[in-house]
Amino acid sequence: MLCPDCKCPAPGGSPCPSCGRQVPERESFGGQGRHYLGVLFLFSLVLVLFFILVTSLGHGLGATLSKLARTGWFWLFLALFLLPNLVGLYYWSMLREEEITVTDEYIARRSHWGDEFLLWADVQAFRRKPVLFRQTRLGRIAWLSRVLTKGKLIADLLPVSYELVSRPDANGVSSVMCLEPGTIDDLPWLLQLIEERLGPPSEG
Repeated sequence: MLCPDCKCPAPGGSPCPSCGRQVPERESFGGQGRHYLGVLFLFSLVLVLFFILVTSLGHGLGATLSKLARTGWFWLFLALFLLPNLVGLYYWSMLREEEITVTDEYIARRSHWGDEFLLWADVQAFRRKPVLFRQTRLGRIAWLSRVLTKGKLIADLLPVSYELVSRPDANGVSSVMCLEPGTIDDLPWLLQLIEERLGPPSEG
């Protein structure tokens, strides 16, 4: 494991040899469904407020809202607000079960697409592979993982997937745990923990 403060490697549960802080025995990472829901809610709110302000120029906000309530335009504004939020709720429901757990012995994943478990001793390859956002399981919406994240308007997250490949089983089949962009929260820290066990990823 790694010390969260000084990034010094040490066994989980032991004191960090550099700063003395106890190193976590496990680290857990959730999905980004809540992030997508928050970004889309903010987008829909800004969009509706923008249209209301534009249409109320010269008429007053109260008169504009009253007019919207009496006409069909009200339903347009309601749709502008609801549609992005419905999309956000869909991706929140898809990613709310997403969780990756890392310990000194294993990495495990609980997911909408199925549960996965790999012992570090069984991992024979760690690969880094460029991928387009539209090619991920989330599709193009995965790009939103870069928006308004960790205090930045646009985060420097490249569309790259990472694969952990296990040794072949008795039938000669290897299992692959794929970490896609836009799915996991705090992916950079997760990658540091993986690299502490496996070294840097190979290309391809």
